[in-house]
Amino acid sequence: MLTSDGLGHAQFLPLWRDAMFSAEPAERARLTLELGRAIVREERRTPTLLVAVVDGRDDPLVLMPLAEPPVRTQESLRDSVTTRLATLGASEVYVLLTVRGGGASGVQSALLACWGERIGGDEVCVMMPFRFGARGLEEAEVLLAPDAHATTFSQELFGLLGVRH
Repeated sequence: MLTSDGLGHAQFLPLWRDAMFSAEPAERARLTLELGRAIVREERRTPTLLVAVVDGRDDPLVLMPLAEPPVRTQESLRDSVTTRLATLGASEVYVLLTVRGGGASGVQSALLACWGERIGGDEVCVMMPFRFGARGLEEAEVLLAPDAHATTFSQELFGLLGVRH
């Protein structure tokens, strides 16, 4: 199982691409979360990124950085992303995003999440709570949502792939 531990973003990216080619959707979501972990550790910023899988291309992975707030809260951005995915003929989409939480103790906490959708409606969602504390980055265990469709991410993102004819 590929993890980004001990690797910088640039070191992890080629390994990530190779692993994504043969992975199943749940593993692709986890791998995309790992890419987010590498970015958070190295750059101390929380990325918002869309990864589209386009079958039949030499390079089936298309990465699209997204402006914040992510597509889930901007209807015009959502429409342009849906159109772009339809133009590409994407069969899967994974959205990497961060939800920031309050810090009662003064320590800012966040949830790094990757939600994904396949043509046909299958969904997957993996999440990892983290925070920057006195000892640097502190990460909790990666969690797989038992029912991705029941998550807030699904309610806000489902349907990015649109309808294919």
